[in-house]
Amino acid sequence: MAVVVNPGLDRSGHKVIKSVWFIKKHINDGPVDVREDKEYQGRVQYTQSSQNDCSLRITNLRERDAQTYRFRFHTDHPTGKYTGKPGVTLSVTDLKVTVSGSGSGQIELNCITTCSLSNNPTYIWYKNGQRVSECKSASCSVAAVGGAVSYSCAVEGHDSLLSPPVCEYSPKNTSAVVLPSGDTVEGDSVTLSCSSDANPPVLTYSWFKQSTAADTLLTTDQNYSISNISSQHSGLYYCTAHNQLGHHNSTPTHLDVL
Repeated sequence: MAVVVNPGLDRSGHKVIKSVWFIKKHINDGPVDVREDKEYQGRVQYTQSSQNDCSLRITNLRERDAQTYRFRFHTDHPTGKYTGKPGVTLSVTDLKVTVSGSGSGQIELNCITTCSLSNNPTYIWYKNGQRVSECKSASCSVAAVGGAVSYSCAVEGHDSLLSPPVCEYSPKNTSAVVLPSGDTVEGDSVTLSCSSDANPPVLTYSWFKQSTAADTLLTTDQNYSISNISSQHSGLYYCTAHNQLGHHNSTPTHLDVL
């Protein structure tokens, strides 16, 4: 994708001897020509139809190209140096895929952009790099499957401009902690807190206390609180995180009531 920025110069009656587009300046010095900026090397060119007209063309747009571009020109007059203000502000946004759970073994994919698109654009969806033919809108509902699966999207007509791939995965790195940390004495109040990494996000949490017979389900909330604690509460506790793709248990944490 490319963008062309035109300064629309006023005619000053003097000969233009130098034209520069810039976004930043040297310290205590003049502006840095974008053609000399390593971030733009090979991606910018000037198009000059006359001495009073110099357009900037940027190809292979990147999100960090979102800047305010200013034009400066020098004439053959000794003091003839002019900078256009306030400049031209360029906004660049990438497509982005979000994943959410929709229940019944399905996940909802959404292709998001802040760009202004034509009415009812056709979207292209890819699963592990392969086109998903049944999805053509900004939202796509697909079956939740295990394993390493990634999704990306594009807008028809700009097929090469794919969003960064987003992976779906079952819960991992599930962790159980006792809050506050440190010694716990009878009469205290504590909270057992569970966290996990998952995409779609964790749907439900479960807390268990280990037992020689059968583990006891305590709650289906992310946190389990105990007030006025006693020695009967001592033991090993663990949590389980669930999403549409599976579940994962934390390592048991020991609660020792003194």
